[in-house]
Amino acid sequence: MDGNFFFVLGIILVIGAVGLAFLGIRGADAFPPSRGVMVGVIALFAAIVGTTMAFAIVKSQDEQKKRNEELAKEAQAPENTDQNAPPAATPGGQPQASSGGNQQPPTTGTTQTQGATETLDVSSPADGGLVFQPNSLTAQPGNATITYDNPSPVPHSIAVATANGNVLGEVQPFANGNESVQLTNLAPGKYIFYCTVPGHREAGMEGNLTVTGGATP
Repeated sequence: MDGNFFFVLGIILVIGAVGLAFLGIRGADAFPPSRGVMVGVIALFAAIVGTTMAFAIVKSQDEQKKRNEELAKEAQAPENTDQNAPPAATPGGQPQASSGGNQQPPTTGTTQTQGATETLDVSSPADGGLVFQPNSLTAQPGNATITYDNPSPVPHSIAVATANGNVLGEVQPFANGNESVQLTNLAPGKYIFYCTVPGHREAGMEGNLTVTGGATP
């Protein structure tokens, strides 16, 4: 049953009440015509009122049941949300920085002595410019490590060679990181370091390494 049935019963009650009032006013002496008619009318109105009350009780019970079901669904909603939630992000799987041998940011153009090995720092501009900074290095005879920092997204590399083109060490092209070249038994003389990416050296990406003083180890 829906609300329309309730409104229909209400309209019937109103029409009946108006009709009885009209008959009572127009024929006060002859209304009701008999006791049986009066009892029948009263019974009819009692039946209509009783039906209306029964409908109201049933309707309220249905509404309460629906409300309880809605509250139960709302109570379960947070649990369903937690079950469907994606797992929390974990730190695993994050890209690691290139392990070029020196994890500390290099200082451009500096020379650090670590026992019997010198560390020479070289870098390139963050905008991908085709230059080495600095483009001239000086070292003592013996062992040396050139740490190259490339903070740009443009791949670069570094190679060290003798004046006649004999490559002493090099790293593969990389971007956004740093790598190191290990040089051993450097003798006094002139050397060249350059980028091996085609066209970069020709565009000016090279420099000089001078090994001075001391005897060849």
